[in-house]
Amino acid sequence: MAAPARYREHVERLASLIQDGSLVAGSRLMPHRDYADEHGIAAATVARVYRTLIERGLAVGEVGRGTFVRSLETQVAADFAQTREREPDLIDLAFNYPVLPEQAAQLRHALRNLSDKGDLSTLLDYHPHPGRREDREAAANWFSTGSDRIDTADIMVCGGSQHALSVVLATLVTGRDLVAVESLTYPGFMSAAKLLGIPLVGVQIDDAGIVPESLDVVCRKHAGRVRMVYTIPTVHNPTGAVMPLERRLALIKVARRHDLLVVDDSVYGFLEASPPPSLRSLAPDRVIEIHSLSKSAAPGLRVGYIVAPERVRQRLHEGLRATMWSASAIAVALATSWMRDGTLGSWIAAKRKEATLRQNLARRILGSWPITAHPGSFHLLLDLPKHWRPDDLVFALAQRGVNITPLAAFETSNASVSRTVRIATAAPATIQQLEIGLQIVAETLSL
Repeated sequence: MAAPARYREHVERLASLIQDGSLVAGSRLMPHRDYADEHGIAAATVARVYRTLIERGLAVGEVGRGTFVRSLETQVAADFAQTREREPDLIDLAFNYPVLPEQAAQLRHALRNLSDKGDLSTLLDYHPHPGRREDREAAANWFSTGSDRIDTADIMVCGGSQHALSVVLATLVTGRDLVAVESLTYPGFMSAAKLLGIPLVGVQIDDAGIVPESLDVVCRKHAGRVRMVYTIPTVHNPTGAVMPLERRLALIKVARRHDLLVVDDSVYGFLEASPPPSLRSLAPDRVIEIHSLSKSAAPGLRVGYIVAPERVRQRLHEGLRATMWSASAIAVALATSWMRDGTLGSWIAAKRKEATLRQNLARRILGSWPITAHPGSFHLLLDLPKHWRPDDLVFALAQRGVNITPLAAFETSNASVSRTVRIATAAPATIQQLEIGLQIVAETLSL
């Protein structure tokens, strides 16, 4: 028992030094061998100690550079979590809240219309786990495109995409299963998997999205344990990539070869006006499509949708029942009305224009540094000059009232390999506020 006791002792000692400020944010921890020699423990034990600090969010490992102490600000940014209300003076370039100025008045109008309906009492009742038929029909029609039609039976309503992803993981991944994910992926999916104890395996990506050959290698390496692959093929978060048709076909081919379920997160897909055929249209028997109105309508609505093949539908219904019974009837009724009366369509058109406007502004102000982004997205990746570490920039900007996110928040590996940050442009209420925030970023980078 001596070794485990020594390991825990060193973890708690270093954690305490970090939390009380004795180990200053941004400072580098001792190299493994030096720490091992000084404290008389094995280098492998030091590696485990540092790995635990990284998992707790107290430190960050950077390939080829070492392990560095994280500040509270960078811990929060890297966790990609919202545990308190936003400060009114904060310029938030970390999260995307694309709400248009006119939406509050339209919400007021919609609530009045809803209150005038004769069947208002039905919104106070329990609803079926996958949602009322009229709401599923409206969503099926909305998300259908051209010949790519969605059957009402295949769609179910949930409490936003985060809820949808959690239900998918909890009901369709079991035992020793692994889930393959892009090497840069949505932090909320990683958080859900961690909560459920589901191991994730990173797959290489490039400018066209997930690399099918890399997925094939991962599946062969783990010999039948990979059950599912999660991907964001249309306006990827955080890269902005749109997977072309040829790549989509190659991905489906690998999925069939290894009998994988494919989870397509389409939350940002509405920003691409002319997307390639959906993964679901290419393989309706194995693709689960996730939709949400958090970006296209409003994040406070908390309404999302799962489109799934018949073979997994019953288990997903059970998951919906176990987690929240059914989505909020009032929120879903609002969503349905906005789909039917054209309001949602008008918002999407306006948000596409706004996203392009804000993206162009960001490129103008930050164009001195390399940027990766979709031209019509609400986020971008910014490569930092050599004298800036991502954590140091996050900390420096937080001191000036601006929040951004280190790319480490999206990385599936504990060891960060990037000198990149993600900047989100949707949260500032006005273009003027966004410009002030971006100017602060540019000024800080130039220091």
